[in-house]
Amino acid sequence: MKAITIIKRLSVACMAMLLLGSKAVAQDENLVLHYTFDNVSGTSVSDASASGVSAKLVSPAKVEKMGKYSVLNLGAGSGYLDMTSAAGAVVKNLSDFTVSAYYLVDSDASLSGNGYFLWCFSSVAANTQTSGVFSAYRLNAQRFATSPKGWGSEVGIEKGAEATKGTWQNVTYVQSGTTGKLYVDGTLIGTQTGMPVLSSIFTTAPAYNWIGRPPFSGDNYLKNTMVADFRVYNIAVSAEVLDSLAGGAESYNYEYRYGTAGDPSKLKAKKEECEAYLAQITATEYPQGAIDELQDQINIAGSYLASGNASQVLLDECLAAMTSALANLKAVKGKTLWAESDFAGGDRG
Repeated sequence: MKAITIIKRLSVACMAMLLLGSKAVAQDENLVLHYTFDNVSGTSVSDASASGVSAKLVSPAKVEKMGKYSVLNLGAGSGYLDMTSAAGAVVKNLSDFTVSAYYLVDSDASLSGNGYFLWCFSSVAANTQTSGVFSAYRLNAQRFATSPKGWGSEVGIEKGAEATKGTWQNVTYVQSGTTGKLYVDGTLIGTQTGMPVLSSIFTTAPAYNWIGRPPFSGDNYLKNTMVADFRVYNIAVSAEVLDSLAGGAESYNYEYRYGTAGDPSKLKAKKEECEAYLAQITATEYPQGAIDELQDQINIAGSYLASGNASQVLLDECLAAMTSALANLKAVKGKTLWAESDFAGGDRG
């Protein structure tokens, strides 16, 4: 069902990405930082905007291919992208501005506790309650905030819940004058008046400009997360650009699931095991619902194997679901009804 939904919505995503790729969105000329991750030399990541501000990969962060896209993988340690003080020289001059990025947090990653910043522009490496100038977005609360003097003076917008995991999303923050608006996948999260203006609060260029590293001592780095197409504009972008950015997430999701074919051997072996088990059972000894559940997973596996382009992520998800369905079936042998307590996976849906 997930695969069908992605395919149905892909045409919308393709249209959005075509608009961006063909520069039909005229405001691309206002990009002042743009990390597409297409051009990497060693640890150096090129800036696709006219500013030409190269960033630096800090291990274990790395750039990898995901279908037709190149993406930043922050890894499981303290990896991040250092946009360097040169990016700060660009940010210092911003009044109206927009920051946008695509990201995917692994399904099993933690966002519990302090930190988990997707990006930050900061005058110091470790802000305190009363010192440090910064502007940043963190995923544990989906909060964008700017402060002229430490975290105690923050002004910001937040959803108040951690980011959705296991799917690519787009976040875009737009500021015009002192009014800021935060969007996730094109949906307005909130509006805040009285936002500090970057060109006013940064009296010198912020030196600490990072993707994935927190601007606070002791906070968690953003781990097990991929980031793509990081953009900073020197204007508050139009509704047309905002819609295009939001629509692009579906194309990333498609490439994540189908862009690079994974190794199907484990799924193929499990499918054969499940088929063999079904072939030797006496159907009347099992609840029909449990049999149907396993057969559904076998059918899904078959479609993925036949396609030949399912990613390792998709193959592993299917393998886990089919393994669970087989275990459930074995556990209810001898029963005629399938009680909720018999089902290891929880809600049968």
